[in-house]
Amino acid sequence: MADAPLNPALRQVAEQYLGRSLQPQETQTLALFQQKAQSPSSPTAPIQQARQQTQHAISHGHHHANANMRDLLSSIQASSSQALQVQEAEEQAILKLLEGTQSLAELRPSSLQPAMGNLQPGSQLALSQIAEHLSNLARQEVEQCFQQYFGPLSAQLQEVVMKLQAMDAAQPAITQNAAAPAMDAQMMATASPPAAPSPQNMADVSPAPAANEPAADVHTPPAPPSMQ
Repeated sequence: MADAPLNPALRQVAEQYLGRSLQPQETQTLALFQQKAQSPSSPTAPIQQARQQTQHAISHGHHHANANMRDLLSSIQASSSQALQVQEAEEQAILKLLEGTQSLAELRPSSLQPAMGNLQPGSQLALSQIAEHLSNLARQEVEQCFQQYFGPLSAQLQEVVMKLQAMDAAQPAITQNAAAPAMDAQMMATASPPAAPSPQNMADVSPAPAANEPAADVHTPPAPPSMQ
């Protein structure tokens, strides 16, 4: 079997792949491969070998992936622990800073600038947001107290002011409406001519007799009859 000639088809494939003629050593190696492939004693040896190599590669990859995963988890845990420690330290610093302030004005970024120098940028932003939130809460509390104690009084005052404004606006109209009839009557009296006196009124206004004129004696007796 060792001296078995090389399969021409196999030689042709090898030469086409290499692009040249096979060397004697290459021919011998290819013939040995052909012999192993044609040997009936161990037909499943290449398959078993390939299977073992595959299992070995899978096992090696699995172990390698597990090692990488363990390293990654350890790194994440270390980073998380460090981040939690930094966050806790930042929170303690913020609480200490808040407890040391006496008014909301001290929580302004300009006032907190010296004390915020040791804080991270994220903590500085969080502290500014806390200050703004506290200011909004204080403003809302003041507005709520004002509406609770002074809101009804303010509403009553606004109602009184609106009524007074309505009365002031209606007063000129009332005065104008009251003066309109009198002005109309005066204008009518001025425009109409004087009425002519009636005969009865003229008789009533006839001149009276003079004071020195003797009044007629309505009781004068008649003259005596003549003797003739």
